[in-house]
Amino acid sequence: VLLVGFSIPFWAKHVNAFPNRTDTIEVRIVAEQYAWNIHYPGKDGMFGKTSPKLMDSQNNPLGIDSTDPNAADDFVTINQLHLPIGRPVVVHLSTKDVIHSFALPVMRVKQDAIPGMSIPVWFTPIKTGDFEIACAQLCGIGHYRMKGFLNIHSPEEYAKWVSEQETIGASSSEGGADSFWN
Repeated sequence: VLLVGFSIPFWAKHVNAFPNRTDTIEVRIVAEQYAWNIHYPGKDGMFGKTSPKLMDSQNNPLGIDSTDPNAADDFVTINQLHLPIGRPVVVHLSTKDVIHSFALPVMRVKQDAIPGMSIPVWFTPIKTGDFEIACAQLCGIGHYRMKGFLNIHSPEEYAKWVSEQETIGASSSEGGADSFWN
């Protein structure tokens, strides 16, 4: 009984203590039937504004406002989460439709995504490689195909990957915001 009495507060404090470091990576992951939409803030570290009014399943699934200056260097992937090894990561989970459960078994991370809420979860990748992102909640008839991939890179490989991504600002200057999503 004493072990349980002391361990629960310790565990709660550890789980709720988000990293307070300047090298923390933040991403937004928005689940939908049957995909993981991953929004990276770009070099400035600031996410562009989003609005449900701007959401379009084909051209802008996250509703990112391409006129917002903070969105200019943002970029998005679908079902592909890329992270560097050894840096804390804060994932802001949300969903557009039903309850999903973001699961990274290799990182011992599992968190429900609930409509109307943004739920933060954090972890630190400790080994490089390619792993699966699963949905651990039965989210509909196509649940079996809702999987993504977690790619953990060395810091150099991650920096190279980020530099190769097409940003929202680059795509909107080349032919409108719609070209980014096609």
